[in-house]
Amino acid sequence: MRRRTTRWGAWMWLALLGCPEPHAREDPSASLPEIGRVSEPAPAAPTPRLESKDGWLDLLAQRPNAVLLRDGAMVVDLGLQSSTKHLALTRQSAWRVAESVDGRRAGLVVGKTAALDLPIDGELSPALHPETDGHPGLAMAITLRALAPEQAVTVLWNDRPLANLMVSSAWERRTFSLPPDLTHHGDNRLRLHFRRTLGEHGAELAAAVASVEIGTHERITAVPHGEPPPPFRVDHDDAGRPSLTLAAGTALAYYVRPPRRARLELDVHGKGVFEVLVSSSDDHRQGHAPTMAAQDPLRETGNHRVIDLSAWGDTPIRIELRTRSDRDAEAGARITAARVVAKRDTPLDRRTRKLRDLIVLAVEGARADELELGRRPPLPELEAFMNEALVFDRAYANSPLAIPSHASWLSSVPPPVHMTVRGTYVADGQTMLPEVLARAGHYRELVAANEDITADRGLTQGLDELRIVGGGHGQDDHGTAVVNEAVSRTQARMGRLFLMLDLADPLAPYEPTRDKLDDAVMPPRGPMAHLTHVWVGRVKLGKVVPDEKELAWVRRLYRGELQMVSQATGELLAFLRESHRLDDAIVVFMGVHGEEFLEHGSAGHGLTLYEESLRVPLAIRAPELVASGRIDAPVDLLDLAPTLVDLLGLPPAQAWQGESLVRIIDDPVPPPRLLVAYLGDGSKAGIVDQAKLWLGPGLSERFYDLSRDPGETQDLLADGGVALRIVRAAMAWQLAYADRWRRARWGTGAELRPAFAQDLGM
Repeated sequence: MRRRTTRWGAWMWLALLGCPEPHAREDPSASLPEIGRVSEPAPAAPTPRLESKDGWLDLLAQRPNAVLLRDGAMVVDLGLQSSTKHLALTRQSAWRVAESVDGRRAGLVVGKTAALDLPIDGELSPALHPETDGHPGLAMAITLRALAPEQAVTVLWNDRPLANLMVSSAWERRTFSLPPDLTHHGDNRLRLHFRRTLGEHGAELAAAVASVEIGTHERITAVPHGEPPPPFRVDHDDAGRPSLTLAAGTALAYYVRPPRRARLELDVHGKGVFEVLVSSSDDHRQGHAPTMAAQDPLRETGNHRVIDLSAWGDTPIRIELRTRSDRDAEAGARITAARVVAKRDTPLDRRTRKLRDLIVLAVEGARADELELGRRPPLPELEAFMNEALVFDRAYANSPLAIPSHASWLSSVPPPVHMTVRGTYVADGQTMLPEVLARAGHYRELVAANEDITADRGLTQGLDELRIVGGGHGQDDHGTAVVNEAVSRTQARMGRLFLMLDLADPLAPYEPTRDKLDDAVMPPRGPMAHLTHVWVGRVKLGKVVPDEKELAWVRRLYRGELQMVSQATGELLAFLRESHRLDDAIVVFMGVHGEEFLEHGSAGHGLTLYEESLRVPLAIRAPELVASGRIDAPVDLLDLAPTLVDLLGLPPAQAWQGESLVRIIDDPVPPPRLLVAYLGDGSKAGIVDQAKLWLGPGLSERFYDLSRDPGETQDLLADGGVALRIVRAAMAWQLAYADRWRRARWGTGAELRPAFAQDLGM
């Protein structure tokens, strides 16, 4: 993540250094309407003192995400809760892991079908184990028993049948060769489809699966000698700090994307040899053996090791920590510290937190890419505001629909928890942002152009006043009308104010005022502005396939609506400035969801989870609290309410699942985070860094690398490698514990805090 200063800061440094003035540029503020111009520079945020910071990702805390290896084979032990990270994220796959079956820990298959995602990489990469003399290089073993009589199972590998077997009621270990043409590096899908189920313990159960192993043909077909010892043990010292003891022959593989100039720091002691292997997806794809980054004899007195990861900066990699001993069966390694570190300077947080006015301008249908500088026609008032604000370049809505998205940011819980994933109403028991502000004494008013924002949907909890502008009664519902209504109702009000304005200009019909369309010419096939909502509906149904000119015309109308939003923003800021509220206030400009224009065949919003539907503008202007600039770390609106109450010095509501973004604001290289967005059909999209995994509808999955393919045109599911494993594991944990998740305590699935494993007994 890079924090980018404005060009004004750069010019100041040039002046101080005595450099000649840069080439003259046209001052964009010169052409601004008076209402959108900044008459006086905003007061700068206080210059903070800096402190040096190293810690970036604690690998001991990430142990639930680590893949287990034993004697060179990748092992999924379904008797352990940590196997959750391998469970396929489809609704048709159901497991109950870490259950006891006749004294043995295993995973229970609920229903007839269950699936696992199994990474094959590192020294097991398929390219390192080609077929030899007609014999596959890799094999798999499944230890299972039937829970229903006359049981049979079809074993599918990457959705191709591998074998049909009868399964007895006794534990048995069945082995399979893995066909090279069906096996690829990274995650491979194992699906088990059973013939029968038996009702037991309140569920229809088919079988119990103790473990799945993948390794070389020789390793898997060898007869195991009794039950293996536990792969690792977790202990805590008197201060509660964990340590991890690995048995000889055991390894843990971590999947991370380290920042540039990162290091791996380890404190290890014990008996035997300790090794660190590093590899990337390119290595796995091309058949390159992992790099042996460290190989040291262990000492009882301990060993501090620092490994430079600069060669893999900003690259998703696999880091394997393993211990081995050819002579001492009691050998092993005790790891007391394992962390990826990246040295950087972060400011000491000395913000003056106090009660202030809070103004939120929420715009439905606003896309982040439409607010990038240089687009035409310009949005002068918005550009002036962004120049004074802290802008989050990669902010995401939690839903592409207005009601679920509003509910998520106001309640700081995701749609499946607040129960508006289909755009219905907020579940009882949620605490909305206005309710928190009510306790602090703010007057709370919402003025909206969307008539669906009602008490019936649970969105008015904690408000003193709700006013719908337009609402189908022939009134003007443009942004200027919303602002004028808000100003008329609050200009004489004393005391602290929470004012939320909901603007719907960028939604169809795209019908800006005529003065915003002076340069626009409607093509022969172009729809009339007041009928563009009909056009959107016909495009969704496939009844209209627009040509380039027709689409350009509709997008020009949309741009005109954004010009209306920009004008309304300028009027709101002018009111705040004239009433001497602006510079002490926190002013937020945010998109509620995006809008599609056939990037992927649809129009409008609410039907997909592509970037154009989810990526929205988010900017916070609070000159006494945060400096202007830009942040490109991905964030979502779930964290907005906790951030705002943090800046006001108020405690967050206990039920909120988001956390304050102040940590992200202050950290130039923040740790990875998982963001999840939801559709009403059960589809979900998870984002970690530049990796995006889309689940559903049904069994479908798609995977995109946004750094190389921002338009999401190439599905890399079969070649996702390390990045895909990172997102899958992160989503597995958050979806499994969605009702209980609290980012402030557990982090996100991509950066688990120590409390997560501790709370779940891992």
